[in-house]
Amino acid sequence: MFSLKNLVRDTSKISSPIISVVAGNGQITKSAVASGADMIIALNAGLYRNMGFGSLAAFMPYGNANDQTEQLLRQHILIHTKNTPVVAGVFAADSTQPIRNRLDRLKELGVEGITNWPAVGFIDGNFRSHLDAEGIDIYSEVEMLKQAKEFGFVTFGFALSAEEAFIFAKNGVDALILNVGLTFEIQDTIEKRNQLQLSITKAKEMLSRVHESGREPFSLIYGGSITEPEDFVEFFKQVPIKGYAGGSVFERFPVVETVNTRVRSFKSIFLEDHGTNHPEKFGTLIGSSPKMKNLFKLIQKIAPYDVNVCIGGESGTGKELVATQIHMLSSRKNNPFITVNCAAIPDTLVESEFFGYEKGAFTGATYRKLGKFELANKGTLFLDEIADLSPHAQAALLRVIQQGEIVTLGGQKPIPVDVRILCASNQNLEELVKEDKFRLDLYFRLSAITISIPPLRERIGDIPLLVANILNKLSIKFDKKLLGTTKDFMDQLKSNYWPGNVRELEQVVTRHSLIEDSPILQGDSTLFGEMTFPQQVVTLDKYQKAQKALIEAGYNKSKAALALGISRKTLYQWLESNN
Repeated sequence: MFSLKNLVRDTSKISSPIISVVAGNGQITKSAVASGADMIIALNAGLYRNMGFGSLAAFMPYGNANDQTEQLLRQHILIHTKNTPVVAGVFAADSTQPIRNRLDRLKELGVEGITNWPAVGFIDGNFRSHLDAEGIDIYSEVEMLKQAKEFGFVTFGFALSAEEAFIFAKNGVDALILNVGLTFEIQDTIEKRNQLQLSITKAKEMLSRVHESGREPFSLIYGGSITEPEDFVEFFKQVPIKGYAGGSVFERFPVVETVNTRVRSFKSIFLEDHGTNHPEKFGTLIGSSPKMKNLFKLIQKIAPYDVNVCIGGESGTGKELVATQIHMLSSRKNNPFITVNCAAIPDTLVESEFFGYEKGAFTGATYRKLGKFELANKGTLFLDEIADLSPHAQAALLRVIQQGEIVTLGGQKPIPVDVRILCASNQNLEELVKEDKFRLDLYFRLSAITISIPPLRERIGDIPLLVANILNKLSIKFDKKLLGTTKDFMDQLKSNYWPGNVRELEQVVTRHSLIEDSPILQGDSTLFGEMTFPQQVVTLDKYQKAQKALIEAGYNKSKAALALGISRKTLYQWLESNN
């Protein structure tokens, strides 16, 4: 247990995220408390969510929102919270009684924190106009929170925009709950990643505006595309927040098992200091080998300049991680980073994916959809598997790069877009140009700078670092203690050829983490063997030996040849056997 007041006064002592569960019933509350949740948040939306309705229902005139929250507290939440702090939502415009009376009652119940809920920021259009006319706006919420602070409550400003976050911070709230979008499951991996990046971008905008207030209140993230602990890890890498508040994320069947697993998984994340320097890490890239250090230096040099970059490398080497790091070191870092898998775009959907479409543009177009260029405007667009674009798609891409504007399907007016393009391919684009399979003019537009990522077999000294990082992530994902590997298993990992590179290494370590019971992975030769490609290993054996000897000799070719018992000329032949 911790005191909410102590928490907001000193956030430097927090080593794991503050996890808050928005509970809609007693079972959720009981399970969340037992699993180590740091806070329970009581909102009347929880009652409606349990009936199958979204948060907007909390605004509807089905009853008094504050009465509903109080009923939820008395009948479902407080009887299960034990010593876990509770934050209650209070609607600022209660016509049935003075807010001070409500706050006084909540104080007697043992509630420690207050937030503005239902939050008017959820509402727009005519409904919002009528609320404003009645004096129900963010400033009425600010006044309610000021009264709550007078009663000794810790105050949480529930903000849905950068401007709201600024207003709450400027008026002295103790903490912020930053809503970064609706929570919903996305099955498509790339679309999930893009939506997560949009949520990250919104959070950055909100915190940037908060910084302008001159205050730095404790901040929790709410909503958005965070549905798994790994999503929160990615969020934290890019945004300096201290915790997460979720409702529907934790409300899954079976309830007890789901809440226990998810809360503990979120809690197990270690919040590193954003200013901490790790010599072997460069953003999400990991390595201390000479080739990786050279790669890191190159990224640092080119990232600040607004030029297009082409990233080459075998499958599984981490091309998207390189693209992400370039984005994070550029002047566009506070704007979206959007990914497109070019291999997955059918030729008939190129314009729709790249440029979006207007409502009514074709049968089934029931809303306006933003294309990837609009989503990435002012930010970075990462085109993965660029070599797989059809000639039609290449022409469409070249046109928008040259003109700096798009026209949506069904639209008439050109829309200016300001996008930096990073692309990646595991194929040799120059060779494809020679074979007339890729446009020369497009290649020159995309490859102002080219980067090549070394395969894993050329940096085997990085494998222990990579394995440690993988085990750390798996410990969070599986809620399982994973400390390392035996020397024999590590030697086995180092001696493999790794045609699938870091991605294959991660698959092997994941498999062993699942089947082994010990926190120190022992390795299983049968399982490990399933991940190798024997024929390729045999044909490239000399190349592999030469590379390993070079690394062990510090890239001194004479020493490497001596260690292998061959001449320098033979060493060169072995090195060229992979070409």
